[in-house]
Amino acid sequence: MKKVLIGLVVSILLLPSLTGCWSKTELTDLAIAVALGIDKNEKGDFVVSVQIINPSETVTSQNAGGGYDTPVTTYTSTGKILFEALRRLSKEVPRKIYLAHLRMVVIGEEVAKSGLYDALDFLSRTHELRTDFYLVVAKEQTAEDTLKILTSIEKIPANKLFFSLEKSAEVWAATGKVTLNDLMDDIVSEGIQPTLTGVTVKGNPKIGFSKSNVETISPNALYSYKGIAAFRKNKLVGWLNEDESKGINYIKDQVTSTVVVFDVNNDHAGVELIRTKTEIIPHIKNEDISIEVKVTGEANVGEVNTKLDLMDPHVIGELESLVNSDIRNSIENTVEKAQKDFESDILGFGERIHKTYPKDWEKIKKQWTEIFTNVPVNVNVKIKIRRIGTITNPFHDELTKE
Repeated sequence: MKKVLIGLVVSILLLPSLTGCWSKTELTDLAIAVALGIDKNEKGDFVVSVQIINPSETVTSQNAGGGYDTPVTTYTSTGKILFEALRRLSKEVPRKIYLAHLRMVVIGEEVAKSGLYDALDFLSRTHELRTDFYLVVAKEQTAEDTLKILTSIEKIPANKLFFSLEKSAEVWAATGKVTLNDLMDDIVSEGIQPTLTGVTVKGNPKIGFSKSNVETISPNALYSYKGIAAFRKNKLVGWLNEDESKGINYIKDQVTSTVVVFDVNNDHAGVELIRTKTEIIPHIKNEDISIEVKVTGEANVGEVNTKLDLMDPHVIGELESLVNSDIRNSIENTVEKAQKDFESDILGFGERIHKTYPKDWEKIKKQWTEIFTNVPVNVNVKIKIRRIGTITNPFHDELTKE
């Protein structure tokens, strides 16, 4: 009974401390940042762009007169370091910029080419930041211009970038979701080099800056994810195209679903991959290194534009061979580009050797970049078609019956 009374007294004494905090900041004092852009100008100074939610537009984007008011404002400032540039924005932004709800960090292509270390130092050192935002590289335009585009459906452009990246990675497999932790792990880990998805603006970016871009049925400027940026250490060295971007995601076992289109009977057909699994198996024999990439999975027929008897097991077997060949070509093209063009192990082969043969890795890790470019890679793909859809044969057959 005495212990209960003591506990009750302590609880009562602690109640006042629960009603507040030592460093209280009201929501009305904060400018909620949802996206951050990082560029460099001609002088070599950093250009920081911050996309901030307009508080009055968080509920509705229609003003009292029925017109459109932008739900965000993008502010830009410069500095010799990122910290300085961000703090300098206080001259224009009347509230404290709050980074805890950041959705996207867009890195300008020139910054990516010169190196990511400065940006990563700032991002990892800032205590407000969580690490669940995604990083992408602005391709063919600056990060500043990228963040100024107004979007429909998702009124907040940062949300549009965030959700489009997630959905594209889920159903198309030519993009990659990379968080701050992911990027830093790839940079500091042995045997793997980092990659980031590229984002571009389709159409006329200048018109995309104005509200007219969201007042038409067909916007003049749209975000589009385009390719994957390949790095050597912290510097951008080149780009994978869409097919090669799928190839690297097959290798990294990051394909949830996608569509594979192939030629058959001088026409086209396609399947939906619904399940894949990739194994990277390194082999070391008499100091000779080779890599085996094994991809297995299942698919459903999505569309057939030629005459085929899909009830015939031999026909299904032929389709499976075509699917396997298409995926194998994507992977082989990606491997060749990484080895010969980039000379960068963005595929993580060295990391797999490190885990499988740790003693051998210690002997070769300092020369791995040179070794990687000549390592033989054998690709095996085995996809099984499970379902052919709600009709058994192509619709074309029904229309051409006599």
